Amino acid sequence: MKSAVEQEIRSLIRRDGRITFARFMEACLYSPQGGFYSTRSDRVSAHFGTSATIHPVFGALIARQLEQMWQLLGEPPVFHVVEVGSGDGSLAHSITDACRRMDPKFARALYYVGADYEPGLVQSPAGGFDPSGSMREAIYPSRSGTIPGIQRVRGAGLGAFRNIVGCILCNELIDNFPVHRFAIEDGRAREIFVTTSGESFVEVLGEPSSPRIESRLAGLGLSPPEGYRGEINLAMEEWISQVCGALDRGFVLTIDYGELADELYSPENAQGTVVCFNRHAISGDPYQDVGQQDITCQVDFTSLMDLGERYGLDTVGYARQRQFLANLGFHEFLDALETPGLSAARAELSRMAMMTLVDPNEYGDFKVLAQAKGMGSGVELLGFQGDGSETPP
Repeated sequence: MKSAVEQEIRSLIRRDGRITFARFMEACLYSPQGGFYSTRSDRVSAHFGTSATIHPVFGALIARQLEQMWQLLGEPPVFHVVEVGSGDGSLAHSITDACRRMDPKFARALYYVGADYEPGLVQSPAGGFDPSGSMREAIYPSRSGTIPGIQRVRGAGLGAFRNIVGCILCNELIDNFPVHRFAIEDGRAREIFVTTSGESFVEVLGEPSSPRIESRLAGLGLSPPEGYRGEINLAMEEWISQVCGALDRGFVLTIDYGELADELYSPENAQGTVVCFNRHAISGDPYQDVGQQDITCQVDFTSLMDLGERYGLDTVGYARQRQFLANLGFHEFLDALETPGLSAARAELSRMAMMTLVDPNEYGDFKVLAQAKGMGSGVELLGFQGDGSETPP
């Protein structure tokens, strides 16, 4: 039996003809008819984990970085943290819980907003994903009590925010922006469209739906070989525009899996990087279990930096997650597991979970990008000061 989302997509193709993969992916993930994220409730953890759900030390270390950002901003009386893609609030809870044990003045200044996307098939003028569609918002107080100054708020999207002084935080968000897929044919980029053949979804090549696909590749100085297949995340530009419009002064902290462009569009990824997750099983087929599986692809951090510079964001840090966490004191927390009173079994379980955050085969090779507005390019953030942090191109 076809899911409601699959029936919706088939109806869309019957009405409009072939559709871009971005439109297909958007419906699969965000359709109000049963998209993976729009109807998930709290079931996402049944499909995959995130750094925030692995161990609360992840949030505790990010809290240390946020405190330094507050200090660099001159310790404003209100320090906004807007976490976009906050899911079940795991990261929000671990950050706010950690802040209660830090400088009381910082805890009083913290105003934490958790936001989730509900784009509902909103199309941008160019036919792509519009990340400003709408968002659910909720304030996540500490489990042990509300941090002074936090209130519950609701809004219509990141575009509704203005004059933020603080940090916009995104953990594993941009990998879920719907992407356009391309293939190199006769020396030029052709777009991969989705249509139907009987009971199956099939891919067909055609002229790109937007000139930005070819211009993005040209701007990166890339000339992929014949037959190469890859993805272009056009929604990044709308996202960066929204971020810069919302942020008055402060930082953007992006944590996700991906690479710089020359690594992302390398021969090792000649068939693209789209990956699907269904109950912790990994698949490369986005056309099965429509609406019931997560669809992601690696983030092009070079384009994220370039677009940020274009819209007024300075790149002030780029590192692998394992180094970022180490710089913020990961090993101090690891050593604390030797504290008397903690059973050997509980200490080992906690140690194993924590090590997942820095294991290069798990979350350790995720990338962390820090961008700043109104701070100058000479800002030195704690998470990027140790050996091993990478110098952005």
